[in-house]
Amino acid sequence: MKLAAVKLTPIAFRDPPLLNAAGIHEPYALRSIIELESDTGVIGLGESYGDAAFLRLAQALQATLVGMDPFDLNGLRARAAAMLRSLWSGSRKGP
Repeated sequence: MKLAAVKLTPIAFRDPPLLNAAGIHEPYALRSIIELESDTGVIGLGESYGDAAFLRLAQALQATLVGMDPFDLNGLRARAAAMLRSLWSGSRKGP
């Protein structure tokens, strides 16, 4: 089984403010629905952060996961780490 598609769907939903010593948070919570589809038709769903910074990273990672075995967690983590390292080192280079 291989990953055939990785889809990201950002969502926002009402999240009533909590009153506490640290103040209140925003009226909406931002999340992403992550859908992994295999070449055999199996679909997996997950949820994660939904802010703009996370979405940029997740969208950059999306295409690199296609073709990988969804059960190879070490391989998936290594691919994600390598991509993040390359983005980090690229953003730190000067003119």
